Amino acid sequence: MIKLKDLLFEQEEKKIHPKVSHWKNEMAQKYASILLEKYGDDGEKYDTIFGDSMIMWKDVDLIDEEKYKYKVRKIDKLYVIDEHIEHSFPADHIDYVYSTLKIPKIQAKDGKSTINPDLVGKFAGVTGSIIVDGLKGEVTARCGDTVANDVTLNFVLDAINGKVEATKEEYGKRILALKESLGENLSQWFKKGGAGGTTAGGWDRYSSTGKKLGKCGGGKKGDAYAACLSAEKAARLGKKGRAAFVNRKRAAQKKAGDAKKGGERKKGQRTTKVKTGA
Repeated sequence: MIKLKDLLFEQEEKKIHPKVSHWKNEMAQKYASILLEKYGDDGEKYDTIFGDSMIMWKDVDLIDEEKYKYKVRKIDKLYVIDEHIEHSFPADHIDYVYSTLKIPKIQAKDGKSTINPDLVGKFAGVTGSIIVDGLKGEVTARCGDTVANDVTLNFVLDAINGKVEATKEEYGKRILALKESLGENLSQWFKKGGAGGTTAGGWDRYSSTGKKLGKCGGGKKGDAYAACLSAEKAARLGKKGRAAFVNRKRAAQKKAGDAKKGGERKKGQRTTKVKTGA
């Protein structure tokens, strides 16, 4: 869920902060180290809670990334938990960072929630990472980075204010548009884990025979498309399953007019998605 050269890249370059050196989940550990450097590790600037498996900053003024300006400038809570939550929508990734916002329009009255329960149900149907607390009048977004959380919170605000319908299509469109606007057509998001899925929690690309070729996003322009998988799904599919997935992916790419890496019909063409079958 991101080189902050933009948020998606920096996790591979930063050292682990001493306050999270004991954490068990590498991706959460690396991202917490980034935020400790960015928002403080001493509690002086923000009211900060340092738990054994969580770090939380309160009343946070978000600092823009090089390639992204936050739309929700101030949030009530920002926290990272030492966890590794697999999330498959709108693309496979890992969740561990949370952004919480109090929303005036849904504040409780007389001890009762005021948000439309149908809307809460729609949010639940969109993604498992929108958490609504009607009595506190707040919404929490959980993803793999604060940028994706910002997009999620804006989606929630727009839905509450009647600007958009709370649908999977609308939400997926926003998240994928964000990732593609940051470059590399999602490949940098998938590489957040490090040196590849089987070695450091990132993603690897596979050939049409199911063989691992290297890190996701490492193919050259003009090559036949490989397909990327997390370590968990690669293991679950097995070699034959990986080969079948890659061949389905290539067929879908060819149908979309994008048979080879770098061969998109038009600039900004959306990534072709194919279910892994895992």
